[in-house]
Amino acid sequence: MLTPGQKLFEYEIVRLLGRGGFAAVFEAQDRMLDRRVAIKQLLLDKASDEKAVKRFLQEARIAAALEHPNVVSIYAMRVEAKLFYIIMEYLPGGSLRDLLNQQGKLPLEQAVHLAIGICEGLAKFHAKGIVHRDIKAENILLTADGRPKVADFGIAHVPEAAGGLDLTQVGFQPSTLLYSSPEQVRGEPVDARSDVYQIGELLYMMLAGQHYIDIGALEAQAITAGGTNQFRSQAKLYELLERAICEEMPAGLAQLWREVGALAEVVETALLKNKGDRFQDAGEFAATLKTLSINTTPVTAEAGELVIQDSRAYNKRGLAYVSTRNYEQAIVDFSRAIELDTEYAEAYNNRSTAHLLMDNYGQAVVDCARALELAPNFVAAYVNRGIAYTGLREYKQALADYGKALELSPQNVYAYYNRGNTYLWMDKYKEALADYNQTIALKPEFVAAYVNRGLVQGELKQYQQALADYTEAIELNPDYVYAYYNRANLHRELNNHRQAIADYSKVVELNPEHRYVYENRGDIYAAVGDEERASEDYTKIIVQTSSIHPKRLSVARSMLMPATPLDFLTRE
Repeated sequence: MLTPGQKLFEYEIVRLLGRGGFAAVFEAQDRMLDRRVAIKQLLLDKASDEKAVKRFLQEARIAAALEHPNVVSIYAMRVEAKLFYIIMEYLPGGSLRDLLNQQGKLPLEQAVHLAIGICEGLAKFHAKGIVHRDIKAENILLTADGRPKVADFGIAHVPEAAGGLDLTQVGFQPSTLLYSSPEQVRGEPVDARSDVYQIGELLYMMLAGQHYIDIGALEAQAITAGGTNQFRSQAKLYELLERAICEEMPAGLAQLWREVGALAEVVETALLKNKGDRFQDAGEFAATLKTLSINTTPVTAEAGELVIQDSRAYNKRGLAYVSTRNYEQAIVDFSRAIELDTEYAEAYNNRSTAHLLMDNYGQAVVDCARALELAPNFVAAYVNRGIAYTGLREYKQALADYGKALELSPQNVYAYYNRGNTYLWMDKYKEALADYNQTIALKPEFVAAYVNRGLVQGELKQYQQALADYTEAIELNPDYVYAYYNRANLHRELNNHRQAIADYSKVVELNPEHRYVYENRGDIYAAVGDEERASEDYTKIIVQTSSIHPKRLSVARSMLMPATPLDFLTRE
């Protein structure tokens, strides 16, 4: 480790600036050119690690090759006595982390200025297919006049065409967990949109003064759940973090909308869980930020009361919450849209979908009815109300709604599929079979229709056709639990023990908390004389509640019909 006053090449070490698990960074004086520089030293215990050395070399090369005013400049790479050093510019402004620690929430114009600079620095790398993968406040350094510079490309993904050294492992996406994108947490391939997500996190922090995840609250939950068992607490914390990153939109977005108006929509877009819905790269992100009129964005408490008076904005955000299964917040936003425009038919229908996904069938019926009062030809509202009536076991009304939907839209696959489900619940198997046949004829890739048609075929003793339908569903979606579970049940009924065990085991792999699967597989093991495995499964049986109907675990869920924009039906 270098020490203050030590001479290294033409440099004299001034002080340690920071140290991580990979390298340490020092401030130094260039005695030849009379200027301050920063020296990054690969830690001694990493210097013998070939992969660590390659990453260190790659970091220096790509930053030096793609110079940009918003990327830290690399002056040289030096090696002495098998120790490796990167000589780079010294930035007296410290890091964005230091700034946030000092000021907390940043002024709106400063936050946008910094975000644009970060985006523009990364855009050049994205154009070459390079993904930083570790954008966080510590890795954004500031010049004396406050200009941001992206640093630390140590874990960047660099394709071979851009000089990469083939360092990326499949299924392993190194980054700081709290700042990771959903696809990094899931171990999926990353691209420029993962960096977009992390820039969105930074912009949120600059505007709100804190990270979008309250890590302190999650740690408290984890400790409560784990008690004195440290490993259980850590596992619970990871579970809570994974859910917050991969599934839940930030709760603080509602406050952000009130404080910064349209800019909150930009942050929200960057933080969407499906990377296909985000900005496609940092260049697009920067361009969007530049189009915002900061002068028209409310920054005072009085102006904040006027934010998002457009009900369409709330409706759009409600749909985003639905996509991440945050149904309670979706209902709040749809309700706000309705408050602003009581004749907004689409918002009523969308609120009904959130209620349906929470099994609140009565409320869904009310919302669909109001949507249909406002828009009598609203096909999606008829379909969704039919689903709600089925949930309430009011089958006659459900069939009437599906009939109306088909009258308005004769080729509507959602109406045929969901009417088939209603007939299935009514034990009218021939009618259900006809509707599933029509669904598949109209949309051959409709996986759930194959599963439910298989159920009907089984009830009609047409076992080979049922097996064929389950197998087709699995070919279309190899992770579809309903298909494996139902095929296992049928193999069990046909005494195909080996096949049944294989399918039940796949269900366990995909959903370890699936009700009945352990009991069913245990019964098969017992039938073939494997008492040890049978006993293991019986001890894992998940306690069943009376509110869960066994048939529900077999029937693929109803499919809500997405609404097409209906603004033309709404009072302007």
